[in-house]
Amino acid sequence: MNVPFRYVDRDTIVHRLHPLVKILYILLTLFIILTPLKEVKYVFVPLVWLVMSMILWALARIEVSRFQTLFKLLMGTFLFLILIQGFTYRWGDTVILQLFDFKYGETNVGTLKLEGVIFGAMLCLRILTATISLPLLVMTTSSSDLMTAFRQLRMPKVATFMIVSALSFTTLIFEMWEYITSAQKLRAFDIDRMNPIVKLRRAYVPIVTPLILLLFRKANDFQIALETRGFGTPGNPTIMEERVFTARDWFMVALILAVFLGAQVLRVYIGRTL
Repeated sequence: MNVPFRYVDRDTIVHRLHPLVKILYILLTLFIILTPLKEVKYVFVPLVWLVMSMILWALARIEVSRFQTLFKLLMGTFLFLILIQGFTYRWGDTVILQLFDFKYGETNVGTLKLEGVIFGAMLCLRILTATISLPLLVMTTSSSDLMTAFRQLRMPKVATFMIVSALSFTTLIFEMWEYITSAQKLRAFDIDRMNPIVKLRRAYVPIVTPLILLLFRKANDFQIALETRGFGTPGNPTIMEERVFTARDWFMVALILAVFLGAQVLRVYIGRTL
């Protein structure tokens, strides 16, 4: 079963990197996508970072087929955002489509504006950049390596466990969803063959209900496992294999910082010249 966001043990350059290098990459990604894109000319800044992320995907040999369901969900979300922004954007006068006249505040919600469509597309680009960056951390780094890296950052044990558990639960949700949908197909309840209206009306309740119950059961199993392993006791746990920084890690840190600084220089250059 090709479950997205599940750690895959491979011998690639991205897998061999120190977890702190990948955490630095995630933090810089957040800075890139959270920086406001005031005009469409600044779209080249996240595009540079997105291209680097796609190259890292290829180096890590991450299968795109694992994320078919996620990409379908993203496409629907992107279409919704573009249409909503296009019909509700307050600034701009370039009309693409005029359906009707209905004023809501300062906006005519019956008019699709080009400026709103562009703004919605820029939002989608930032969401896509963030989504693509996460598998480069969770699918190439084991849970033990992640916990060791957070411990090196002097993070509290409880906060470390919460972050790593949240990443693990993401994989667990996708895996349970596949198991439940497969079980329902054996009972002649095939959600994939239903039209969107039927899905919204009756398809998700028989799937979401057992999913929530199974997640509660798993959470109880986690609690028992933590208590038996002495979670919360004073002192640092034993590290089975300590990761050290190598020349390859320092090279990747320099490369990631160079791309990040290049994107910021590009932002300043675009702001001054265009």
